[in-house]
Amino acid sequence: MRTLSTLVVALLIVGFSSLAFGAQNEETAKSWQEQATGTRAQVMAVYGQLEEMGDKDNDVAKDLIADAVKQLGEGDKFMKKGDEAMEAKEWEKANYGYNMAWQYYVKAATAGLNAKSILAGQ
Repeated sequence: MRTLSTLVVALLIVGFSSLAFGAQNEETAKSWQEQATGTRAQVMAVYGQLEEMGDKDNDVAKDLIADAVKQLGEGDKFMKKGDEAMEAKEWEKANYGYNMAWQYYVKAATAGLNAKSILAGQ
């Protein structure tokens, strides 16, 4: 659990520093788009595993799964905003949208992985 928390913090620091100090251009927007898309795919893989496991009537796991679903939905909203900005060639807005989507997907992954750990008895 501690390793997961450390990884999430490290990813957030890298993400924020890249956004704050990186150039706001098409290349960085595409990079954030790829990161957000890849992270979303990982969230969906964890969610698929949770569906197979079931919530086992564990209230904590249920709450974490509900939170993961909520965070996923928020991420999807920002992904859409990033896509719209990308189409309009508004790189700063695209970077922001994709970065925010990625952050919500990281939150969803964290909640999902914590639920999975609880359900697996770890």
